[in-house]
Amino acid sequence: MSPIRDDKRRELLILDSGPLRELVLHHAVFEFGLEQLRNDLRWLKNRASYAQCSEMIASFKRRTTSAAVVAELNYWIRATHERGRARLWNRVYEEYRGMDLREEMVPLVSMNIEIVTRFGPVDASLFELANRNRASRPVVLTVDSGLCGQCRKAGFSAHLLDEL
Repeated sequence: MSPIRDDKRRELLILDSGPLRELVLHHAVFEFGLEQLRNDLRWLKNRASYAQCSEMIASFKRRTTSAAVVAELNYWIRATHERGRARLWNRVYEEYRGMDLREEMVPLVSMNIEIVTRFGPVDASLFELANRNRASRPVVLTVDSGLCGQCRKAGFSAHLLDEL
């Protein structure tokens, strides 16, 4: 059984850009027919894995991410072919709305400078969100093993997408 399924803490899920990108990529390939993006899919390569991920995300009462995650999604979408960008952004909007994903601002100066230096401001913002919401026993979902390890070291539940 997946470690995420064994996790009884279903109050708050904090999403990194990797899982969000993967959800959007799945739709881009399987619904939009953007075959040039198929090789970018790493974890949600079929409908079953997509459904399993969606089910896990839906099992949380609340879902949030950092505003910095949008910047990472923008960087990725801007690198794709111009004709597909509007469809990708529309799908990002649909994902955010569909999962009622909240977006929280974490000012740079409120982040631990050592975490920023080691992992960058996006991951540091997610770490700070977990820290702010410690009472809700947050779960961080990422594809980044460094962030996952740092969260676990700090006592937060964190899972890699490939653990689903």
